Amino acid sequence: MPSNTKISLNPGALEAAVLKLINSVNEQGQLPALLEIYIESNEIEKSRFTPEVKAAMIDYLLDRGVQIDDIDKLKKGGYDEHFALAYDYALSTAGGEEDPLDAARRKGGGRGFGQWDFTVDHFDDVEEQGVVKENILAAGALDYIFEFGERLGVFRLVDALVLNWAAGSIDVVEGPAAARLYRYWKLREERASLDERGMVYRRVLNKGSTEVLSRMVVNEPFPLLWRNLMAEVAEYIDKTEKVDDGAGEFSPVSRSRIYQATRELQYNLTEYCTGMAHVQAREFYAQLQECFEILKDDEIMSYFGGNRRKSLWTVIEKLSKEEFGASPNIAAHRSLAVDGNRIFQWIANYNEAAVRQEDFIAFLQAAESYILNFTSASDQEIDEYAEEDDFEFADEDDDF
Repeated sequence: MPSNTKISLNPGALEAAVLKLINSVNEQGQLPALLEIYIESNEIEKSRFTPEVKAAMIDYLLDRGVQIDDIDKLKKGGYDEHFALAYDYALSTAGGEEDPLDAARRKGGGRGFGQWDFTVDHFDDVEEQGVVKENILAAGALDYIFEFGERLGVFRLVDALVLNWAAGSIDVVEGPAAARLYRYWKLREERASLDERGMVYRRVLNKGSTEVLSRMVVNEPFPLLWRNLMAEVAEYIDKTEKVDDGAGEFSPVSRSRIYQATRELQYNLTEYCTGMAHVQAREFYAQLQECFEILKDDEIMSYFGGNRRKSLWTVIEKLSKEEFGASPNIAAHRSLAVDGNRIFQWIANYNEAAVRQEDFIAFLQAAESYILNFTSASDQEIDEYAEEDDFEFADEDDDF
């Protein structure tokens, strides 16, 4: 029965209403069932097919005399153009967008002036528009690369390691380690330079101090928006600890300011992490992974890791002391890279209408760890903007 059908119980009215309903069902025939087949195809989100929309679509198809007599064709995507036009029509009539003049132009006035119930748009979903998840995730990958590759100094450490190996200072002559070192050496001219990487960090995240090209737009607002989010997290945690009387993870403190700060970062990163940044993020990450593979190679770890503990992090610690005269706070830098990336994932996936408690708690934990480690990493970080010439590969013809 159509959702807008009302039956009067007044004398003589019931029979007429039933006859009208029977005529309507006969007129519609199999269209309701065929419409359900189209809905199941998932061309359009199922939740959008309200009873009003379905009724308007059936009216549209009946008005135009659309014949759908091949169910197999329908299941394979046939007749989609008719249903799509019917859906557009249904949205316009349900939303009050059908001009009565348009209805008047149709032969016989069409099916009337639409089904609008005079409900107006409050624009509640405008905030959700214009967010591109992939842009935010790409920005998060660039931040991860920046923290590990530049601030912890992994790129320059491997540059120095390969340079020393090429000069004969490191006795690795064969096996997987030698193959990795040689590959890195041979492809040195094809990889992005420090300045090229630096311009991408500036453009997308406004991190570092690299000079950018005249046409590049730097993401000036990002650092402040990021600090705002971290400040809101810190305040939320502080208030929660003060008012929590057995409430556990379900804090009575409002999350609205955290949600607002998250939305602002969604829009910002959607706007700025565009163009070639996605490709560059993939390239830089592949190089970072190659650097890690070299540093954690068994032979390299045996050379630098000492006898007691051998790991990627001990190699970075010892090599940093040898090359730069200082050992970075590795735990703090790992937190900035890993927990920072978890925060970017929260931003990318954020949807206030579907925030799960476990996701929010995981975000808070990552943000709290990031905040606690930020100062430690900043105080002891390797200067990622040391002169690149200090670690620049020599030409193949130069003597070592």
